[in-house]
Amino acid sequence: MTVRSAGMAPALLLLCLLAAVPTHAAGPTPPPAPSSLYDAESAALPPGAVSVRPAGSAATVSDELDNYDDTPVTGIYDPLEPWNRFWFAFNDIFYVHIAKPVFEAYQKVMPRQIREGVSNIWDNVGFPKRFINNLLQGKGKGAFVELGRFCTNISAGFGVMDVAASKKVLVPYDPSGEDFGQTLGRWGIGHGVYIVWPFLGPSSLRESVGFAGDCVVDPFFYVYPWELSTVSELYLRFNDLEGTLSTYTSLRGIAVDPYIAVREAYISYRNQQVLR
Repeated sequence: MTVRSAGMAPALLLLCLLAAVPTHAAGPTPPPAPSSLYDAESAALPPGAVSVRPAGSAATVSDELDNYDDTPVTGIYDPLEPWNRFWFAFNDIFYVHIAKPVFEAYQKVMPRQIREGVSNIWDNVGFPKRFINNLLQGKGKGAFVELGRFCTNISAGFGVMDVAASKKVLVPYDPSGEDFGQTLGRWGIGHGVYIVWPFLGPSSLRESVGFAGDCVVDPFFYVYPWELSTVSELYLRFNDLEGTLSTYTSLRGIAVDPYIAVREAYISYRNQQVLR
């Protein structure tokens, strides 16, 4: 008995050691659960803040980055770009080196009150265009406002003072009003191709047709001789150049490519006018 007990002691010791070692299920060891804290003082992340994409899924992060710039940029078809850039450069020289210095000199010698009076005359000359296009677009209230403003300014201010500016209107009034280009846009006609006209600047096929329509209802179109009507209208347009030159020079100064900047700004502006 003594010999047998002594031989079993090492075996019993080995069994005790094996029982003390923890056993694991077959398979890879799972990673520890991620902590919801960045450190001891950080707030817990909200539920759903971290998402895990299963391996082998169709879309990957790199795919999403590749598709980041897939959204098309709103613009206009410009197949005449070489021709347009030529006239854009021509207009740029004319605006910056001729029209701008002449207009700044004109501002210095012509009192502000006279310039504002001439602007009011030009605004009243454009009444037929705005009135007719309000009607063509089904904007009855807008047409009524235009008619009321015109009658008030002609009767009380002789067209030189904007007396109607102090009067309350039934609908929001935009001084730029409506024109045939906007009417064509409201009727669902697109811009077509982009066009730059000498002296007139950026336009499109639709806006060019609209400009021709505006000329037909322009009172100066029926003034004879044509030299008188042309000189009169050119002066009225020149007197109103302040806003146009200011906008153009600001855009030209900050744009990497002024041609693209002016083109996109013009189309965006006209689209907003159609939708208002």
